[in-house]
Amino acid sequence: MKIGKLSGDMLERMVLSTIQFLREDVLVHAGLGEDCAVIDFGDQVCLVTSDPITGASEGVGELAVHVACNDLAANGGTPVGVQIVLLMPEQSKEEQIHQIMQDIQKAAASLEVEVIGGHTEITSRVASPVVSITAIGRAPKDRYITSQGARPGDDILITKGVGIEATAILARDFGDQLPFEVTGEEIAGFTKQLSVVPEGLLAAEHGVHAMHDITEGGLVGAVRELCQAAGVGAEIYEADVPVPYLTRVICEFFGLDPLRLLSSGSMLIVTPKGAELIDKLSEIGISAFIVGKVTEGSHPAVIHTTGEREEITAHVEDELWRFFRREEGAE
Repeated sequence: MKIGKLSGDMLERMVLSTIQFLREDVLVHAGLGEDCAVIDFGDQVCLVTSDPITGASEGVGELAVHVACNDLAANGGTPVGVQIVLLMPEQSKEEQIHQIMQDIQKAAASLEVEVIGGHTEITSRVASPVVSITAIGRAPKDRYITSQGARPGDDILITKGVGIEATAILARDFGDQLPFEVTGEEIAGFTKQLSVVPEGLLAAEHGVHAMHDITEGGLVGAVRELCQAAGVGAEIYEADVPVPYLTRVICEFFGLDPLRLLSSGSMLIVTPKGAELIDKLSEIGISAFIVGKVTEGSHPAVIHTTGEREEITAHVEDELWRFFRREEGAE
């Protein structure tokens, strides 16, 4: 099997179809395109999500915290705590474990989130560190957001730009292959953008219809998942998608598509009032861009700068995993 997330069809067939027992106090169950489970806690809801970091070798602790807490933000939730599962290979040194935990603590503290437990283990089953985080948050019961709320005619926005997380990984772990130097300051500029908690909370207060964290599969993959969850179609206009300069030149050198590239740090937001939300986000220093529209139908399409219309009817593989396979000589 290929590395990366299971396709929607495989997930339905092998994982989701096995879930039979459902509780009434679980308001949002496991499903395609949903970032979190939502549990009824009276006037508030509890949001729960889990995510691993498997594609990076440096900065895994910081990435893990932000990726998990971003899922909570995509549901309009305020992060409260994280639990850490840290699996380390046999050759690990104490300093590595300590550094990962320091990075986790620093990222969590920046979000006012507590590390509330977990599990740490040395195991021969992994060749490099694996960090998996379960994040817990809360939101008012009448204000949590799901991916199912997208409606035809809505604007599709993204914040900041595509490829933020992947750019940091590629520059940090494969910078020696690039024909130009990427400074530590430039990489830090991308890692500082990894959190989407501020825009998620503001968007939820603004009454948006849906949100989704842009992770594996990039913008195209996130839009497809959202369309599956809401039973709608969408059009994405390639010319309107913001691609940071460093992301663009790295993608050009490695032959990668930035629209299908791991993009933690960018939030996908669906709202009937796109221009108004862009103004609100700019007031807190976050750039946002209208990149498409929700349409009737059941799947999205990318309108390329050439005018070509590309229908997205199948699982979107992340360009980072394709790059890793190529590096390993498997492609």
